[in-house]
Amino acid sequence: MLGAALLLAGFTSDVPAGLVAYFQRVRNVTVSGPDKQNYAVLDEAIFEHARADLGDLRLFAGEKEIPYSLAVRSGSTRAEHSSVPILNKGLVRGNTQFVVDVGIPEYDNIRLDVRKRDYLAQVKVEGENEVDAKAWSDLGSFTIFDFSKEKLGNNSTIRLTTTARFRYLRLTITGPLVPNDISGTTVANLQEDKARYVRLSEVPSVSAGSKKTILTWNASDKVPLDRVHFDVDPSELNFRRNVSVFCENRLIMTDDLNRIRLVRKERKVESENLNVELAGLRCKDYRLEIENGDDPQLRINRVFPEMLEHRIYFNPAGAKDLKLYYGDEKRTAPVYDYAKLFEVPADSEVAQAQLQPDSANASFTGRPDDRPFTERHPAILWAAMIVAIGALGAWAMKGFKP
Repeated sequence: MLGAALLLAGFTSDVPAGLVAYFQRVRNVTVSGPDKQNYAVLDEAIFEHARADLGDLRLFAGEKEIPYSLAVRSGSTRAEHSSVPILNKGLVRGNTQFVVDVGIPEYDNIRLDVRKRDYLAQVKVEGENEVDAKAWSDLGSFTIFDFSKEKLGNNSTIRLTTTARFRYLRLTITGPLVPNDISGTTVANLQEDKARYVRLSEVPSVSAGSKKTILTWNASDKVPLDRVHFDVDPSELNFRRNVSVFCENRLIMTDDLNRIRLVRKERKVESENLNVELAGLRCKDYRLEIENGDDPQLRINRVFPEMLEHRIYFNPAGAKDLKLYYGDEKRTAPVYDYAKLFEVPADSEVAQAQLQPDSANASFTGRPDDRPFTERHPAILWAAMIVAIGALGAWAMKGFKP
């Protein structure tokens, strides 16, 4: 008992109790780079006890409050899309060929608008700065497909291996596509910042229903669910299954899982999506239903509910040990100059601090009851009303005396 008391006391011994008396929870924060910006990754416990908007988080180094900024590693895709004109479209040695005038400085993404369905083709991409050039630079060969009949999806987007700057691109299509099947072309420069996720503690249970695989689990509706990742056995190939997501028995959305590994006419086709993307869903009960149709259920090794990585960035100004307090619903969100001027730095420019286990704040007293007197003491109000009603009754009866 004495050891536990000393441990709790250690959490708040260097922060005056008056500064943190209204916070229910506290974490020690171990700084790994005292002389540079740090960040710590927030976990489920913080979402469980903090305000929904995380506006009650406070960092202290001794008596000094440390400004911070919150950032969600949701990822992003920035693109400059350009619908480009098609030139010289026709047949060359039996293959569809055309040139596009790109019109943007850099690009790495080409999307073809294809009218035809159910096809498999290969596209050779070449680049040059003169439309009548004799020799073109080979940028690679890529497979495009549409398996609508087999319900295995489609892909008519070409992702170049490196960013290109050629003024003109020449595309030669080997396969069943004729010139009239190509209705347009879009070129873009995609700059992707991949999202980062934190795996949640829940472990879904998996059961087989009638032509369905059903996954269920309970969770806290204070913790956001941003993605469900499926670890499907590598031996499972060439499938596409619809997935329905239910929150407390309400259908929220549908998506699909797929993994395509085909070789058709000596061309390799590869496509995979094993994630169901959600937008911060908060529920107590989840149910996912995978439609198997007449196929056997997929061999699923594990299912991982995940939330986007939330980071708290701060400059410890030389301090090695901080304390993070939270759990005060009435605390207003802070306004820091640090946050106003903050830009998310590259990971190479910051150090990762570690949050120690969540603990009750030994200095917590709770806020004083600021409700009106009558709400805090309803019995007195009722007593006063009864006395007043009695007095009015006596006065009324007195008025009826002969």
